[in-house]
Amino acid sequence: MEKICFYKNNNTYEGITDFVNKHILVILFNQTIPATTEFANGFKILNENNDFVQADYQDFTTIYRTYPDNPYKIELSNDGSVYIEPEKVPDPEPYVPTLDDIKMQKIYELSYMCSQLITNGVNIDIDDTMEHFSYKDEDQVNIKEIFDLAVQTNVPMYYHSDGNSCKLYTVEQIIALYTATTTNKMHHQTYFNQLKLYTLAQENKESVENINYGDELTGTYLDTYNEAMAQAQVLLNALLSKRKMTEIKTELN
Repeated sequence: MEKICFYKNNNTYEGITDFVNKHILVILFNQTIPATTEFANGFKILNENNDFVQADYQDFTTIYRTYPDNPYKIELSNDGSVYIEPEKVPDPEPYVPTLDDIKMQKIYELSYMCSQLITNGVNIDIDDTMEHFSYKDEDQVNIKEIFDLAVQTNVPMYYHSDGNSCKLYTVEQIIALYTATTTNKMHHQTYFNQLKLYTLAQENKESVENINYGDELTGTYLDTYNEAMAQAQVLLNALLSKRKMTEIKTELN
């Protein structure tokens, strides 16, 4: 505990002093605090035993800051500065997404579902046993390769379903696998495309939020979907017909 003596009238008090920075000093008084006028000429720290001046703070004459919740704590400055309460910045307004924001978020959700359902693959009946085949990027490449080879050579090919070892699949089974996975991908891509356009056409947030992957398409969206899927089937039929013609030519030769 320090012995604090004010030059104004030589009154002494007990307390502790410390520097906040070179211009601001804080005093924490013990039990008694001086009157405001006593700070006008600064103060000095006296030795408790012989009143020898240990420190001189006569230039700290301005009350920089007081604490209503702690009247024994006072800050003084030696440059005339006083504490200014910082202006309170109001809390920002809560974010309210726009209609376009909600549409973009919904489309992202729909796109994610589309991608998941494509890569998840399909189930195929192989010799009265349902086997699952994933359709990730590498699976798409592998299935296309064995399909092309099987169609061109009419020779069974080795492949594997999820979690199983490789085994020999007939040409018809490979064609069924390729047809199912390709059709599943076309279905989800076309469906998502039309559902995306439907989402963009909505005029209020609630209608967008109520859209879910799997909702039935209607109107022009359904018409476009049906036309696209019908054309995809035409292409597959044409591809398989070409294979049959190749088989017939092979048999004739």
